[in-house]
Amino acid sequence: MASLTEEQFPYTGPYGLASGPLKSKGATAEALKRFFWHVGRIKTEEAHDFDQHYNQMLWDLVADLKIAQGLRKKSQPRDGSYGRDVWEHIRTRKIPRGQPNAGKWALDPYSRKIVQDEAGITSQSREVQRVQFYIHEWWVKAIAAAPRWHYWQGRPGDVTNRNPSTGGYSDCSLMVIQSFRYAQEQSGIIVPDPAKWLYKGYGNTDYYEDDHQRIGAPFRVGDLAHFHSARHVVCCISPGTFTTAKWGSNGSENAPDLIDGMVRYYRFPEEYMFTVRPPLTLAEAKDL
Repeated sequence: MASLTEEQFPYTGPYGLASGPLKSKGATAEALKRFFWHVGRIKTEEAHDFDQHYNQMLWDLVADLKIAQGLRKKSQPRDGSYGRDVWEHIRTRKIPRGQPNAGKWALDPYSRKIVQDEAGITSQSREVQRVQFYIHEWWVKAIAAAPRWHYWQGRPGDVTNRNPSTGGYSDCSLMVIQSFRYAQEQSGIIVPDPAKWLYKGYGNTDYYEDDHQRIGAPFRVGDLAHFHSARHVVCCISPGTFTTAKWGSNGSENAPDLIDGMVRYYRFPEEYMFTVRPPLTLAEAKDL
């Protein structure tokens, strides 16, 4: 049976009511409420208002699920705690017919992201890790060769540079595209163009590098942070928080350069808009 991987939806239990000994507050509780909303067990129009408390409603839903799926017998005392048995089951569930987004995973991308954050996971697969390695490598080499790079905003841009150490012509959004294309060439894995132009050399910060899932910290390699000033974009090249993550930026003739922690970047926080997470593999793109 098809299932989300442990990296896509890690185990973070056990969870239970606040009156008991188990963890009772966290991202997993919110993800479980979204799961039950997707499968039609919670009746509300919106899912974004769910809190992160493992409350009585959620406990009852989990207890019912255990009986319905044969994880526990009716003759046994009811148990609505979240453990590995429930975790194994919900990773296989798709949204049923008649519900919005039928056929997609009942643990939606937002739910998976917040639980990955809870577990401290920044890569969902070995393929993603390989792509991230080469995105990081591109930026490290390009930053080291900054004098050989020239700031240029023309289109179409050259996305075929296989050696960032030789320099070239680029701007903030084009260098993001170049780093993703480099990762594709070096890894042999198909990496979707973050600007959605199939690596034809077109696209920029708002066309369409900002048209991806918006996320918060912790950040992973390949995440793109956007800023108001001249619609600037920077690329995460080392995972972490606003304080610890590192970013590659190419916003002037003196760039590309390294941002060692967003909190130390002169555009932050006044000009900061949001951060998005473009897919790094076809599997991730299909999963959205």
